[in-house]
Amino acid sequence: MPIIITRVLVIALALATLNVVAEETAPATVDVSRAELLDRIHGGWVGMLIGGLEGLPHEFKYKGQPRDTLPEFTFLEQGAWSDDDNDFEWPHLFFMDREGTLKLPHPRLVEIWKANMNSGIWVANKKARELMDQGVVPPETGSVARNPHAWYNLSGQFCVESYGLIAPGMPQTAADIGLHYTRIAVSEEPLQAAQFWSSLIALRAFHQGPMDDALQQATAAVDPKSAMAEVVADARKAFQAHPGDWKAARQEIDAKWRVERKWNDNSTPVNGAAVCLALLYGRDDFYQTLQYAMALGYDADCNAATAGAIVGVRLGFQRIAALPQFKMPDRYVNKTRPQLPAESRVSEQAETLLRVAERVILANGGETITIASQPGYRVKLQQPRLIE
Repeated sequence: MPIIITRVLVIALALATLNVVAEETAPATVDVSRAELLDRIHGGWVGMLIGGLEGLPHEFKYKGQPRDTLPEFTFLEQGAWSDDDNDFEWPHLFFMDREGTLKLPHPRLVEIWKANMNSGIWVANKKARELMDQGVVPPETGSVARNPHAWYNLSGQFCVESYGLIAPGMPQTAADIGLHYTRIAVSEEPLQAAQFWSSLIALRAFHQGPMDDALQQATAAVDPKSAMAEVVADARKAFQAHPGDWKAARQEIDAKWRVERKWNDNSTPVNGAAVCLALLYGRDDFYQTLQYAMALGYDADCNAATAGAIVGVRLGFQRIAALPQFKMPDRYVNKTRPQLPAESRVSEQAETLLRVAERVILANGGETITIASQPGYRVKLQQPRLIE
């Protein structure tokens, strides 16, 4: 079923495979069936799960140099399980759905974290949790003055992908929601990363043009003076300079950002550049993109999770499930967050995200519609824009 875009002016989205209709007064919108939107959200969520969990054997294994070869892997033959690449966002989404709110109030977040975030938690998130026991409430738990990891930590990347999934076509809203939850553990530069990645995923839900174009558009969501804006530009330039040599591009990035600028391998700039390279060299091939994300190194599981969400939301679940490497049963085992179900279907998680996405769509001027006798949505599109 086609997704139909309506627009006032020629907008920056490259919508080569969509049916475009020009209207003089209506804002840019996209009509999408419920089934199609669920497939895209499911694809992004599964992409994040596969990337993060299959990437674990490569976490912090390749620092000064990338992996020699691209790794082979099979998609989660035993199903998915809770890990910090998914089990910070999943409790937020679970309670957002259950309590009918898009931004859980800070005191409520403290309650949720005290009840659930007591294992499988590291670095900036761990410090934020400790501060909560001292009576500190977000966003102070993510302030540099109180949290020594807040100024660089990768929580600004790997804890935000789902906020793009629940705001399809609405990068400004995705960034705003992402900032609300990211401030629990980080501030300063990682907030630029949070805005970039949540915006890119929201944009990529309906953007059908080249990945390089999407990366360039998403930089409108960050401060042009930020490290995030610079690393995206550097990754794009490195890819253009070395289109057939991913290792050379990686070493060019490494020399500037890790060696010269001294950002560590758990920082948003170093890992953000690696994700951009994986996306560019992967060329929207799901399996290949994750291979690059793992082989490029640093915090490779987090990077593969982010890359998987971005490619997954564009391809959708059905196309991922049709890949020969896909062996994943519809199963998610929760071993870390006690207030959530001990086991659930991944498809049920996707339905949860869709219910939240419907609230986001309606809260931002969209509406429910019927498309070919099937339920659907008219989404009011947004351009990426700097929030903070």
